[in-house]
Amino acid sequence: MKKQLKNKIVLACAGSGKTWGICNDALNISDSTKKTLMVSYTNKGVDSLKKEYAKQNSGVLDEHVRTYTWFQFVLRELIRPYQVFLLNKINAVNSFDFSGIYGRRNFSKINTIPYYLNSNNDVKANHASELAIYLNLMSNGAVINRLEEIYSCIYIDELQDLAGRDIDLLELLLLSSIKIYCVGDYKQSTLKTHNAKSNKKKSGGNVFNYLETLKDSHEIEVLNSNCSRRFIQDIADFSNLVYPGDPITSISEASKEYMGVFQVLKEDVKDYVNHFQPAVLRFDKRTDTLGYNALNFGVSKGLTLDRVLIFPNGPLKKFLTNPNQSLKSPEKYYVGVTRPRYSLAFVAHNLKESEYFKEYTLEIEGRKLKVNKFLING
Repeated sequence: MKKQLKNKIVLACAGSGKTWGICNDALNISDSTKKTLMVSYTNKGVDSLKKEYAKQNSGVLDEHVRTYTWFQFVLRELIRPYQVFLLNKINAVNSFDFSGIYGRRNFSKINTIPYYLNSNNDVKANHASELAIYLNLMSNGAVINRLEEIYSCIYIDELQDLAGRDIDLLELLLLSSIKIYCVGDYKQSTLKTHNAKSNKKKSGGNVFNYLETLKDSHEIEVLNSNCSRRFIQDIADFSNLVYPGDPITSISEASKEYMGVFQVLKEDVKDYVNHFQPAVLRFDKRTDTLGYNALNFGVSKGLTLDRVLIFPNGPLKKFLTNPNQSLKSPEKYYVGVTRPRYSLAFVAHNLKESEYFKEYTLEIEGRKLKVNKFLING
């Protein structure tokens, strides 16, 4: 009989139900004597966990379930309870100092107060997990022991966002008696918890390959899923060109008017928006969206939208003329194109047929709009 492994790592594509899986598993925990913790990097990620759990639980977020951002988890559960081992006093650590998170070097001696804290006793964000590991060492393992007494399971969403010493902290958690259940997608590695100098080969998109090497020593069951429930196959096919490798397949059975991937002329955008009411996305704020409110690709991560209209930047415009060429750093583009369920459209200054895009007609509001439609087989 196959041994039941304690921990689980799920590498899954956009729209595969990662958040749903975390919440469904949390609802079925049999240990009622301890709490359950769900962690995501961003506030938006935490909100998604809360909403999905409540959705599956008749609108209720149970009292025994706690939801934290990664930094809230590290500060509240790991650093503050054992700050005495660094400061020789309690209730001194305030919050986080994020001012040096992307570039400022730390010249203080390691494992000293100035190394971990600023003058206001805020933890330097780049060294948060490192401080938690140090406190666990100095307290003879009390940091992790305390967690074991409180929690039966810890769920970590957006695993690919962890960086640097976060990975060392994750290893300690995996070796504890707590069940650790992590989900993520290396193709959506658009954010990171801090500017890490260490463990670069273990962080971000590389974390899944690294954890594969720990399967036996850390009792990890590693699962992979490239089946998306979110979007139709046309969107899956296009996303596979944006980020090649480990191709996504769709198991969506949607049936809606005008589904697919399109290019829409700039002069027809008003009619298109009025009819389809798409969410408008862009790479970043430098892209002109003709006055339409838009979300940046990175901010849209985790969202599921019915229809999306993208105002492409320079690299994406070039890619649309020939999707066989590679996009540099495709992660953000992949996030953007995998948001919609039914249709994905790009604003174009002119329409030119190519290997992948062919002339097509949309009939809306009694008017025929000439567009290009994505056809994987031409």
